[in-house]
Amino acid sequence: MIHSVRFKAVLDTNVVFPIVIRDLLFWLAYYELYTPKWSAHIFDEWKDVMLRKDVSVV
Repeated sequence: MIHSVRFKAVLDTNVVFPIVIRDLLFWLAYYELYTPKWSAHIFDEWKDVMLRKDVSVV
């Protein structure tokens, strides 16, 4: 589980859509350097962007 007691950050759509940035942020979270957070609204917005860019949403 991705969890860090010390730092939390809200990941908005504009930082999780570019694949390179998303991979880096999730890698840092995997090593528990911070805890990523997002809302259902952010997730829905991300899905809309992925569909507009013809990227598969699984």
